[in-house]
Amino acid sequence: MSTRAMLAALVIGCVSLPAAAQEIPNLVGTWKGAAEAVHVGPTPYRPAGEAGVTFSADPIEFTYRITEQKDQRFAGEMSGGTGTETVIGSLRHDNEGGIMLDADGQYQFTLRDSDTMDLCYSHLNPTSRVVACWTVTRTE
Repeated sequence: MSTRAMLAALVIGCVSLPAAAQEIPNLVGTWKGAAEAVHVGPTPYRPAGEAGVTFSADPIEFTYRITEQKDQRFAGEMSGGTGTETVIGSLRHDNEGGIMLDADGQYQFTLRDSDTMDLCYSHLNPTSRVVACWTVTRTE
C-alpha cells in the first residue's frame, strides 16, 4: 500500500471515529406525552369496547420517570390513567434509541434530541393486543 493510500485510510478512519464514540445520553428525568392506541381486547388502560378492533378516541397522558441509569441501562416507572408500572431499558450501541419493557409489553424508542423521544409500544397477551406510537418530551 502506498504512503498516500495509507494516509487516506487514516484520515477516513479518524473522520468516522466521532460518530462511533458518541456520548451516552442521560435519560434520567421525567418524560410526558399522550398516546392513542389501536387494540383488541381489554388493556390495563382501556376497556375492551366492541368485539374486534378498537381505535382509541381519547388520548391517555403517560409519564415516564427514569430514576437511575448505569451506562446504557436505565430503570424507573411509568404511569398513565390509574396504573403505575416499573420500566427497565437499554440504549442501542449507537445511543440513538433502544428498547424498554414494562410489566406486560415493550417499547422501541428513538431519541430525536436530548429532550424528545419517539416511542412505539406493543404487547401481545392471551386476552389483548395493543400497538401505539407517540412522542414524549422531557419536562424535568
